[in-house]
Amino acid sequence: MIKCIIIDDEQPAIHVLENYVRKIPFLQLVGTATNPLDGIAMIASCQAELVFLDIQMDEMNGIDIFKILPANVKVIFCTAFSEFAVASYDLNAVDYLMKPIPFDRFAKAIMKIKPVNNTSLINEAEDISNDYIFVKTEQKGKMLKIDLDDIDFIEAMNNYIAFYRGTSKTLVYSSMKEIEGHLPCNKFMRIHKSYIIAISKIVSVNNNCIILRNRSEQIPISNTYKTAFMQVLTNKVLNGN
Repeated sequence: MIKCIIIDDEQPAIHVLENYVRKIPFLQLVGTATNPLDGIAMIASCQAELVFLDIQMDEMNGIDIFKILPANVKVIFCTAFSEFAVASYDLNAVDYLMKPIPFDRFAKAIMKIKPVNNTSLINEAEDISNDYIFVKTEQKGKMLKIDLDDIDFIEAMNNYIAFYRGTSKTLVYSSMKEIEGHLPCNKFMRIHKSYIIAISKIVSVNNNCIILRNRSEQIPISNTYKTAFMQVLTNKVLNGN
């Protein structure tokens, strides 16, 4: 197992990387930090071997952090600013990932530190694209197959989560964090502490609400997740002159 830490001053960016790390069997997430100084202390205390490091942060620049890390700690830069790419390569970082980071690009970066099992990792990444999951229902001993393409959105309801699929609503005893780790990030996105939506079902975005195809609900976007959500939409927005 490779112990890793995420340092980024934006919590939504940390959420994205947390989901990705959980999908790689040989990565062990031992901590996250929004404050760079806390992250540096965590690297030492947790004996981290890999750091996913943002560059533009208020407290301290990621490149400056890199320069003071032990030589055995590998770094993958994760940033929205392309102008730092040359500096990152000069520092001999493992890779430089541009936000929003697709999972396949993340997996490609991870392969650079696990060369012996490249083929295995590729297969694992492909397995994540399975088009269904099995969930435990309220009925003891019963497992229900849910096709991912049928899911409109998922809602947290106390100790349960609800899958909304057309006119069907299925309650499952689970947590949002657990189910989020089993959903492909290119198809689903968390936009609120209580909601995960299917990206392909989006019809419109109206300020802080999302309308989904064939649904009357207005799904709220919280400030915590809005930045990451808007980054996903960036490449799809047409700006008229």
